[in-house]
Amino acid sequence: MGEITKDTVASMEMYINKVPGVLSSRIVVENGEITEIHVLADSTRNAKQIARDVQSVIMAQFGIDIDYKVISVAQIDVGAKPPSEYRIVFSSYSFVNSGLTSEARVILTRGDEVFEGFAEGPNTTMNKYKIIANATLDAVSKLIPKNHLFLLEDVDIFNIAKSRIVVVGVTHVTNSQEELLTGSSLIRKDEGESVVKATLDAINRRVMSIISR
Repeated sequence: MGEITKDTVASMEMYINKVPGVLSSRIVVENGEITEIHVLADSTRNAKQIARDVQSVIMAQFGIDIDYKVISVAQIDVGAKPPSEYRIVFSSYSFVNSGLTSEARVILTRGDEVFEGFAEGPNTTMNKYKIIANATLDAVSKLIPKNHLFLLEDVDIFNIAKSRIVVVGVTHVTNSQEELLTGSSLIRKDEGESVVKATLDAINRRVMSIISR
């Protein structure tokens, strides 16, 4: 593999953040080579197991053999709370039609914190889902730095295995890069709720990485 770019680092961090027990990660690159990998994890797994998993993920996805000595794992005791307590969680939403326009309000929680988002747009069937997704992203914007933006690309509903599923595409924009994130949620009862959950599924890992730095 050639020189490691910022886009590659972001992709690596995304994969590392999917390792069980990992809350966030940061990769340091010097002269085109990885010199440090800092991992923040909960206390549910052994640090050596997490480090081995990080090595395996980087090798499997990028073909790079990482020396375990460059991986440092810091663990925090989350007590009785599961890691999901520190993620953004759907609380409620409302959607109102007002003639030619519609508006949505979405309430999210993270621990004891509450974040409310708002969005409006033309009153059409498919645009309803986009309005709800944008309200979700507006709520998330309340807890991330201003130099990070999440922009909605698309929302669609698919039929698979005799079920309906919402798929959301979101672009994460910073000063130096753009990254497409996708998420999905099975529609069980309420389509709007599934849109919110699919949006969160797309961005939650990246948000955790941002706010943990």
